[in-house]
Amino acid sequence: MLNYLAVSVIPIMIFVIIIIGIKEKKDVYALFIEGVIEGIKIVYKIFPYVLGITVAIGLLKNTNALNIILTPIIPILNNLGVPMDIIPLMAFRPLSGAASTSLVMDIFKNCGPDSTSGKIASVIMGGTETTIYTITILFAAAKVKNLRGTLIAGLLADVTAIITAIILVNIAVI
Repeated sequence: MLNYLAVSVIPIMIFVIIIIGIKEKKDVYALFIEGVIEGIKIVYKIFPYVLGITVAIGLLKNTNALNIILTPIIPILNNLGVPMDIIPLMAFRPLSGAASTSLVMDIFKNCGPDSTSGKIASVIMGGTETTIYTITILFAAAKVKNLRGTLIAGLLADVTAIITAIILVNIAVI
């Protein structure tokens, strides 16, 4: 029964939208086409930014440049109880959801989801955002040039969530 309801939600919503459109004497098909055209315009505007950040993330990940950048702070993080597996996730999470999801899957495969690394990774994924990616796409689409502290606030929130995840898991609250 629940499976039937889950599969039926979208067709029911489409039917309801059509009924409301007819009731309000709106051309539902024309409105749909206008929405599609607007969506294509938005994709056209933000595609260069998506492509640029995707290429940059790919280069960071595949050239091991991130490992070189993080080398000086790895010993400090290890002394603070941060597992080695989590360090790349901490760096990639603000940049890319797909890259960080891939890293979490690797952590789950190599360490297990119930390991300390798996638990920290899970909390990080739930408590942080792809801040840089989101700001890049949204601000580019809106043609906003001045970030006005948005980037700093977003990254501080991510750092706070990461520190909290490490502390909570290390003191075995979760």
